[in-house]
Amino acid sequence: MAARRKNQGSDRMIFRNYLDDIKEKTQEMSIKEKVAYVITYYWYHILIIVSIIALIFFTVRFYLFGNVRPEFTCVIADHAMNEETAEQIAGDFADMAGLDPELVEIDPDYFFSYGDVEMEGVNESSYEKFFLRWRNQELDAVIIPESLYRFCEEMGGSCRSLENMDTTGLETYTDNGVCTAVVLGEADLIEEVTGKEEEKLLLAFPDNGRHEELCEVFLRCIADMQIK
Repeated sequence: MAARRKNQGSDRMIFRNYLDDIKEKTQEMSIKEKVAYVITYYWYHILIIVSIIALIFFTVRFYLFGNVRPEFTCVIADHAMNEETAEQIAGDFADMAGLDPELVEIDPDYFFSYGDVEMEGVNESSYEKFFLRWRNQELDAVIIPESLYRFCEEMGGSCRSLENMDTTGLETYTDNGVCTAVVLGEADLIEEVTGKEEEKLLLAFPDNGRHEELCEVFLRCIADMQIK
């Protein structure tokens, strides 16, 4: 502790000496000349100070804001969606839910094989990522082919009942007598089907998602896009 105080005192002394030196050498100069003198002879000191301040700023910013979890996450698996459509969904939903669009995650970059569905040229790490996020309660909504929905059930995943949600204007999907998903048309949402032909595309909500209160708002957002 004493050594630390001594070092701090030495640092303050060095800094004071710099200031005294600058003050002494520039006392007869105009303000413009003083600025030019400081920049010419102490630019490296200024650079070091600015770098330290910037490092502190970005470090604090990262720890305060860099690890903020999304307020709602929807992933699209084994179907292609362009970035513009994903951003439109995120923006429309954020407006309806009163959320910051930056905290709404619509991720269309999940392409992987599963069960008897073999896909070429895909990143199979998406498979692990998809089910890991589902297990870790990170997925609030999923847009997936019916065959993947069934595969998720085999893997132990289950989806929320939509019985108490407003599904007006949407085709409902029943699983064991319970409405657990809605069927999405391809017109305004999906560009290219990469799963099985004539397979239903479902919107469902994993029952362990963290933001249950926002599921119906997202459902209505998708319904509005379908109806337009």
